[in-house]
Amino acid sequence: MHGATLSVFDAARDAPGELAIIAGNEALTYAEVATRVERRLRELHAAGALDHAGQGPVAVIARPTLATFVTTLALFAAGTPVLVMHPRMARAELTALTARAGAVPEPFGGPGGALPPLATFDPERIAALVPTSGSTGEPRVVRLSHRAFLAAAAASAANLGIERDRWLVALPLAHVGGLGAVTRSLVNRRAVILFEPERSLLGELPAFVAYAEQHAATLVSLVPTILDRLLAEPVAWRPSAALRAVLLGGAAIPRALVARARAAGIPVLPTYGMTETCAQIATGRYASRLDPVPAGHDLFPSGPPLAGSEVRIREGILEVRSASLFSGYWGEPASDPRGGWFGTNDRAIIDAHDELTVLGRGSDLIITGGENVDPLEVEAALESLPGVRRAFVFGTPDVTFGQIVSARLVTETDALSGRELAGLLAERLAAYKLPRLVERVAELPLTPSGKLDRRAAQVSSAGSAGSPAYPGARVPKVEAT
Repeated sequence: MHGATLSVFDAARDAPGELAIIAGNEALTYAEVATRVERRLRELHAAGALDHAGQGPVAVIARPTLATFVTTLALFAAGTPVLVMHPRMARAELTALTARAGAVPEPFGGPGGALPPLATFDPERIAALVPTSGSTGEPRVVRLSHRAFLAAAAASAANLGIERDRWLVALPLAHVGGLGAVTRSLVNRRAVILFEPERSLLGELPAFVAYAEQHAATLVSLVPTILDRLLAEPVAWRPSAALRAVLLGGAAIPRALVARARAAGIPVLPTYGMTETCAQIATGRYASRLDPVPAGHDLFPSGPPLAGSEVRIREGILEVRSASLFSGYWGEPASDPRGGWFGTNDRAIIDAHDELTVLGRGSDLIITGGENVDPLEVEAALESLPGVRRAFVFGTPDVTFGQIVSARLVTETDALSGRELAGLLAERLAAYKLPRLVERVAELPLTPSGKLDRRAAQVSSAGSAGSPAYPGARVPKVEAT
């Protein structure tokens, strides 16, 4: 794959005239990007920010902009890790994370000096430090090597193929999904399109669609909430023929959403990955992207493992072995999983077609009356009902049963009564999985990338008793075995 490096100078040598990036009003070829990267390298070197030993990172507030793109490629070329930080982090969070990782804040401007020596390619050299978006506690910092990014790019290309692609990214490059699209495009000598919302992406979906059409995006990465809003009025997205795949991941994928999208002519490929796997580890087969969606489990499979990856289920938890695995967490030497299996803490199943369905985090499991309830399964069932736009399912502490299944719903109308809701769910779910407390809300908290913020939703639910799902509702007794 063109010598397989993350060097923009190699890309400029191989494909100088190929379009590399569209960002705002600028479109640059690989040769033009390489010129800007060289200038940025001189600035970083003059400022004393570079660590050619590959140990001391540079902290970058990773907006989806040309400036972030150029700085990131400069650090790749210098062999200095980039610590990517979310642009919506508070100043105190940025300061604490920079100090914790032993990073140098990104210097801006200043005079350029001599061109520093470029790093000799080492696949195990750390390219990026990416904080996880953990639901509780302090985020861990994931160490991703050049090897991991290159393996992820090869696996993605083996499934999607390589055409005259333009990969549209609206996520901050602090997300591995956004950063991974950049590195995949770099390795394949293709273009990335960066869209920076002025506020949140949810508030600028018409502009996002117009930008995708203007620049003939062929690949797009989305989370389910964003796709749901794109399908609804007033946007009602109907993409042009240029779009060949929408990679859908980052959260549980409702079967009904995939069906709606494909019926609208949107070529959806569900995918599963995490920061520790350098984004995608399993993705729907490319040929299936417009297939009709058959009936089945309310959660749609994320597809089979990509080339070079293996998955297995141990005691209900997904484990992964892959060349794209991370090199451990910053400051935790014993966490390096290379050469072995990595336990994801995600509950999952693998079907007869080797397709992976992720059921949720092990820590989210609700235990009620001795029975295990998967909140994502219940959420998917709720969201398949007419009028239910979004659902959050959680466990409410209960003296008798330990926890009872509770739900907060965003609905289009109040037409669906609690009794009707329970009756419809009874056709899909075992009695012990039915929500016993239901509260209707105007909105559920979302992360900046459009995922359900389970931690915030749980906090806002604390102390809220909700209302019974239907008169006389109670948790069925479960006998101990």
